[in-house]
Amino acid sequence: MSPQPAPEPRYQPAGKPLQQKKHRRVGLKRKLFLLLLGCFLLGLVIIAQYSSMVALNYRLSQAETRLKELDAEYRQLEQEAAQLSSLSRIELIARTELGMREPESGQLMVLTASRERASSMGE
Repeated sequence: MSPQPAPEPRYQPAGKPLQQKKHRRVGLKRKLFLLLLGCFLLGLVIIAQYSSMVALNYRLSQAETRLKELDAEYRQLEQEAAQLSSLSRIELIARTELGMREPESGQLMVLTASRERASSMGE
């Protein structure tokens, strides 16, 4: 068997083989596809970041609103605590609800302890 000569490539009028032009087109299409895919993925990343930023901004707005509500409630509770702990209110409750009264002159005694006696008792 004799070796057969390799088939000669077909040529265009310019003298270049047709197969090289096909390979260039396939390579160009592949590069264009990869470029478009990269742009698409970059767009998705940008949209995801923007969406995340909008969601965080919404949560921040809600937290600020809640903080204002809690601050107003805190001020109201502070005012209420001040009113409830006023001496005039406590005295009124002691007299009316508990039936307390001021001690008479003989009911009040003041006890004192000397320091020497208190220190010797504690030892």
